[in-house]
Amino acid sequence: MRALLLGISISLVASTSFAQSPNTDRSFKDGANHHLGDTAFLEQYGRPPTAEEEHLRIRTHFLAVQKLLASRPATRPELEAKRKLLLAHFADYIAKGTTPKNEHLPWRTPVFIDDDGTICAVGYLIEQSAGRSVAEKIAATHRYSYIEEIAKAMPEVRQWVADSGFTLEELGSIQPGYEGPDVAHESAWDLAKLKLPDGAYSKDGITGTIRHHHMEGTWTVKTTDGHLIGTAKLRHGSGTWRSMYGDGKLMAEGRYAHDQPTGVWRIFHPSGNLAAEGRLDRGQRDGRWQFFYDSKVRTKLATGSFEDGYTVGTWHHFDNEARLLAVSTATRSDGRFLLDIVPGKDGIEHQIDQQGFTGDHHRLDMVSKGSEHLYVQEGVDMIFDQAGRQLVHEGSTWTAVECGWAQDLKRAARNGRIEQLHDLVRDQRFEEHHACAGDRIALPPARAKLVDAMLASVRAVRAQTPDFMRQVALGQETVDDAADPDAGEAETAPADDNSEADVLGRGQVDDLAKVLAANMTWFIEWPHIDGRFKTLYASLAGMTNSFDQ
Repeated sequence: MRALLLGISISLVASTSFAQSPNTDRSFKDGANHHLGDTAFLEQYGRPPTAEEEHLRIRTHFLAVQKLLASRPATRPELEAKRKLLLAHFADYIAKGTTPKNEHLPWRTPVFIDDDGTICAVGYLIEQSAGRSVAEKIAATHRYSYIEEIAKAMPEVRQWVADSGFTLEELGSIQPGYEGPDVAHESAWDLAKLKLPDGAYSKDGITGTIRHHHMEGTWTVKTTDGHLIGTAKLRHGSGTWRSMYGDGKLMAEGRYAHDQPTGVWRIFHPSGNLAAEGRLDRGQRDGRWQFFYDSKVRTKLATGSFEDGYTVGTWHHFDNEARLLAVSTATRSDGRFLLDIVPGKDGIEHQIDQQGFTGDHHRLDMVSKGSEHLYVQEGVDMIFDQAGRQLVHEGSTWTAVECGWAQDLKRAARNGRIEQLHDLVRDQRFEEHHACAGDRIALPPARAKLVDAMLASVRAVRAQTPDFMRQVALGQETVDDAADPDAGEAETAPADDNSEADVLGRGQVDDLAKVLAANMTWFIEWPHIDGRFKTLYASLAGMTNSFDQ
């Protein structure tokens, strides 16, 4: 176990978790922990965890890390007792079996202290040694941050780490990421099957009357602090429901039929402008939906269809001037998602093929201009051309080196068949097919200039990400907080930095096309859809996320 845990460079697939935020350090792993992924679970059970095994997934990770850390000495001899005491606190935390919930962000993320006051494992160690007030101060500004980010931002945390007897990396190996809410599985209750008794109903801030197995009269939903966020006057379970933001402004309006949200629904921005409209079927998103920018003229942001709560088929995405920005296609039967960003005036094309369901992280990018195709595989800091040669930026020029690709790979790459090429290399990295060796040959100046232009085109901002989308999609309180620290580093990286982040400008939240591309891991569409629907569902009576069935 220890040898495998230490080999954190091993490539793992987290097949059931939501992906990490596009703002996350790209060296972090998906799965239970950002250093170790799901290594412990794979080691013990010989397979990835399923969606129903989240508790087991985290517990298995904790027990493996506890054993590993117990076998190591303190960072300094005089801290040995402190380290042992903190390990004892960690054992107590594991025995409690309670972990925080990620109820707000659609990706796997740490949660230092959740809405109910439940603290994370590293937070518990800090609480037990430095006090609850210190842990709450951390949560106030770094609720969803990794311990590495927290220590970098807070001197008092850096000092606590230095005095703990653990390295920062060891503490990071403890901290789990918690899966986000899966809105696609939301559905409404069936009163006939539940057989709830007639009379007054009151639970979790939801009140109303049940008569003859139907919702009757006035129903309301209130927050824990008493704010009304949803209400309707229903007759035999049918009527118009109105949902409100915390300040009382209209957030959504739609039909209830047979005690369930069924029919046409409209969602509004806090400004009052229309944000989305489409149909719900027994609470699930169904059929064609349209999403809009926050403007009075109802400029389309995206259009497409849902089936059983999931995005399906072809979606169209638009910039704030209603120009088509990208077309995406989802094939849920095989977990394939293709994003085709519409070429700008320079005619340079950018396609992304994503394979696998949530958290699977098999992505291949293709940038094209005429017969020139460049390929970048996620997790591989290399660029390959249509002949299967690795391209390397050296000073002011580009060089190419042969990599010995098989003919089927070369044929797919030469013809720009991104899906076929991805099928051939999905379970291997490009460099694993054959070692790149031999002399490096400088590209002709004209071709080198073209390669530079193609990559610059991809990195450029094509369409500004709207402010409301940053706030909702990226889970940020303010627009300023949505800025990705990695993006600035990518933009200002030295010319010979050949990393993937620099090559594609990944993680830049300013560019709508890059937000689309980054969020293909859990849906072809943006997570702001799930975030917005989660807010809606919390304001409705009769949804399964509010009731024990």
